[in-house]
Amino acid sequence: MTDLIITSLFLCLLLSSIFILANFPYKSSKEKIPRACKKIGRERHSSKEIWASVKHSISGVLWHRRLGKQSPTIGVVESLYVHPIKSCRAVEVEETEVLNTGFKHDRQYTFAEFRELPEGGTVSPASQAGGWHFVTQRKYGKLANIQVEVWVPDPDSLDYAPGEPNVQSDGILLVRYPTLEQRTSKHEMQKSFELPFHPTEGQIMNQGYTMQKMTIWKDCPNSLLITSTNRADSPPWIKDIQAYIGCSKPFALFRVATGHDRQVFRNAPRKEQLGHQSVVGFADAYPLHILGLASVEDLDRRLTHVVPPVSTSTASRFRANIYFRGPPAYAEDSWKRIAIGQYMYYVSCRTTRCELPNTDQSTGKKHLSEPSKTIRSYRDIDPGAGAGKACMGMQMVPAAERGIIKVGDTIEILETGDHCYILQ
Repeated sequence: MTDLIITSLFLCLLLSSIFILANFPYKSSKEKIPRACKKIGRERHSSKEIWASVKHSISGVLWHRRLGKQSPTIGVVESLYVHPIKSCRAVEVEETEVLNTGFKHDRQYTFAEFRELPEGGTVSPASQAGGWHFVTQRKYGKLANIQVEVWVPDPDSLDYAPGEPNVQSDGILLVRYPTLEQRTSKHEMQKSFELPFHPTEGQIMNQGYTMQKMTIWKDCPNSLLITSTNRADSPPWIKDIQAYIGCSKPFALFRVATGHDRQVFRNAPRKEQLGHQSVVGFADAYPLHILGLASVEDLDRRLTHVVPPVSTSTASRFRANIYFRGPPAYAEDSWKRIAIGQYMYYVSCRTTRCELPNTDQSTGKKHLSEPSKTIRSYRDIDPGAGAGKACMGMQMVPAAERGIIKVGDTIEILETGDHCYILQ
C-alpha cells in the first residue's frame, strides 16, 4: 500500500513537472550560449506584462506624490530601451552607456533594400531612387517580430580571454526570426544567427564585409555591408528574412561604419556649444527619444472607443529610448535642457509622428488608422512641423560624449522654452 502511494505521488509530481515545463517559455539546454558573454536586458514574456508594469508602477506613483512643485526634481526614469537593429524588436535594459550617438547599442544595424536607378537618373546623397535604401516598419511591419538579444563580454565567464572573438567585437547580437513556415509564439524555437556588435578590422576582412553607400533619409553615409541577397555566398538567414517580411527587392544588412556617423544639425545644439559635433548612427534624426508615460496614458484614454480597437497600450509603438513618470501629460513639450542622473541633455525638438505607431510591436500587425488619426486630431501643435504633422515625445542630444543612464534616475528641469521644428 505504501509503495502504491509513493508511486502515485511520484507520477503526480512527474505529470505536474511535465505540464509546467511544457507551458513555460524556457530555452533549450542544447541552445548555444555565446562564448565569453552574458546577456543584458530585462526578461519580459508579453507586451501586456511590459506595459502593465509600466502603467501601474508603484515607484512612479510614489515619486508623483512625493515631488512638490518647488522641487527641481520632477520625475524619474521608468524604463529604458535600445533597438540594436533599426525597426526590429526593442530590448529593455536596466542601465546603458550613453555616447554622443545615443545609447551604445541603439540602431547600429539596419536592413536595406536595393532600388534600381531610373533610366537616365543619377545617384546623389539625397536621391530617393537608385542604390541601397534603409527599410523600417513603415513599409515592412513584420520587422517588429525579429527579436534581438544583446550579449556583452563577461570577465567572469570561463571562456573569457582578451583574444576571444566575441570579446574583441565588444560582444554580439543574437538575432531570432520567424520564417514563413512558422507561426510566432512564445514557446517556439525560432531560427537564429549571430552578429559581432562592433566587428574588428580582422573580422571585417575574414567575413568579407565591404564598405558601400547606403541612403538613410537625405544622408548617404559609407556603411558596412554585412551581407546581401545579391551575394552568391550569402547566409540563409538574409533570404529567410527577406521572404518573411515580404520584400521583393534585393535585400541586405548594414552596420554603422566606424568614423562615418551622420552629423546632426537642424534643432541640435551647435558644435561650439557642445564642444563636439552631435552625430547619430542609423537613428532617424537625433541621438535620443524621450516620452512621458502620462502623455501615453492620455492618448490611450482617447483611444478607448476606437473601432477596430487598438490591441495594446501605445507606449511601445513609439519606440522611445527613455520613458519617464512624474510630470503631467505633455509637460515635456516645453523642456529645453534637463538633467537625468548626473548628466545633462539638450531637448532639441518635438518628435513628429509618422504612421509607424500604427504597428503593434508584439505582432507586427498594422492598424488601419490608429493611433495616428487620433494623435493628429489634437497634437498638431508645432508651427515648424507643417500642417497635419502630429507630435509626441521629444528628441534629445546628450551634452557629454560619454555617460550612464539607469532606471530610477531622477529628472531635473534646467531650462524651458518654446520649440519650432526644423524640417529636413
